[in-house]
Amino acid sequence: MGMHDAQLEERLRLNENAAQSLGDRVYEVLRDAIVAEELEPGDRVSDKEIAEALGISRTPVREALQRLAWIGLVEVSPSRYTRVTGVSEELAAGSLEYTALQAGLALQLAVRRMDGTELTEAVSRLDGMIDAADRDDVGELMRAARAFIAYVSRHSGNAVLTRVMSDAAPLLERNVRRARLDQPPLAARAAAYRSLRDAMLTRDADAAERWLRGLHDPLMI
Repeated sequence: MGMHDAQLEERLRLNENAAQSLGDRVYEVLRDAIVAEELEPGDRVSDKEIAEALGISRTPVREALQRLAWIGLVEVSPSRYTRVTGVSEELAAGSLEYTALQAGLALQLAVRRMDGTELTEAVSRLDGMIDAADRDDVGELMRAARAFIAYVSRHSGNAVLTRVMSDAAPLLERNVRRARLDQPPLAARAAAYRSLRDAMLTRDADAAERWLRGLHDPLMI
């Protein structure tokens, strides 16, 4: 594994929450380590080693690994191995495309349904994306984009869409990090984000969705 026993113990202690099961806490620790690439693609993950490192039974660890397999962050070959999944260029591009499609739908609903205060907050988060693109800061753009998408998803008024996006978020975040966010160039992204901003402020939900999706599919603009 890519993490030391002491790191696992410390993460589990910091995640301690009386309202959570032990399996939930182990899941969150391993999920966050994979998303942050502290556990890298191809790393083997042993339920026995993790359980021993944490001084717990293997049952909650197995539960956590099953959940990670379900969302696609680990792959399991029975009686052989459990390892962190890889991220091909095709998978990264597909994850970015899927994110844009789902985020576009969430944004359209949110623009229609947010009140004035919520819309102002959404635009403020978009401004963070514009600032990062203007400064050619891909890392900050990704962080700002995650905050923006999470916000509009929560305010889409569609509980099913919000749940699906929330469940997929860890996998997409890990995969999209490998995507080419410099295409189109960040200057072009900044210009598109400003057009998106105008559409949001005028409550043009269709245009807002089109601009967001069009960043990843020029034929849709």
